[in-house]
Amino acid sequence: MNLTYQEWLPASSKLKGVVTAYWHVQGDASKVPSSAILPDGHVELVFNLGAPVGLIGPSYTGDQPARAVVGLLSRAVRLQYRGVVNTFGIRFHPARGAAFLGQRAPDLAEKVLLLAQVSAALDSAFSDLFGRRWHPQSSSSRAVLDRILLKQLPCSAPFDAAVVAAVDRLRDSAPPPSVAQIARALRLSPRQLQRRFIAAVGVPPKHFVRVFRFARSWQIASMRPPQTWAALAAEHGYADQAHMVREFRAFGVDPPTQVFSPEWYDTTRLTRVATDSDKLQRHVRSVQDASRAAK
Repeated sequence: MNLTYQEWLPASSKLKGVVTAYWHVQGDASKVPSSAILPDGHVELVFNLGAPVGLIGPSYTGDQPARAVVGLLSRAVRLQYRGVVNTFGIRFHPARGAAFLGQRAPDLAEKVLLLAQVSAALDSAFSDLFGRRWHPQSSSSRAVLDRILLKQLPCSAPFDAAVVAAVDRLRDSAPPPSVAQIARALRLSPRQLQRRFIAAVGVPPKHFVRVFRFARSWQIASMRPPQTWAALAAEHGYADQAHMVREFRAFGVDPPTQVFSPEWYDTTRLTRVATDSDKLQRHVRSVQDASRAAK
């Protein structure tokens, strides 16, 4: 058995725009090529329900916590599996994850933190949940996730609607508009938008665009081999294939031809739910895991 990955949306409409996906990866990683958590521009809650997993990266080195908050990353974190893989995650909108957790985004960026350090209430709730029989394939088990997050929602910090709108425009436009263009549309000065964007997302807008372009590239590659790597580079706004390779290296990743090898595709399987747009299918966090399907 190799690694398999699934993701789905919360059922509650009240979580729409807050949680962009729940995801679950499980299986045997013994025959899967090396894996990594790749930057994708999101804050996530990540729960290790399987054997210990080693993490190696500038943001964290050591065993993966049982319950962790992973902030927006700019460098990959290598994964070292030591047994059966069973990992569950909650991915938040880039401009709403920190606020949901009652935190400033810059305090989470480039970090892997114990959930207990960030939210004792959520840590306790998920500890109780995973201490019982919990199966992500079960609709009743999935409903419990919504209830836990809905209970937390009133305790969240207010989110910045202007930054949410800015993030959505930056993600959905190709090529993305300039900071000045978005600021004018939102009736803000570029300096105001820059300051508020950093407070809500954790990084400046231009850096977010760069992370998101990289994420979209590797996520598309994770789903299927590209017709050519040069075509994938052009599709996502890189000058050429060499430019894309340099970006992979800048984010701490091997060239895409090495990451997404024939062996990698042979050992992974993806399953995603259908949505009213392709946003969900573009958000997978780990080149993961080899299933990676990864995330």
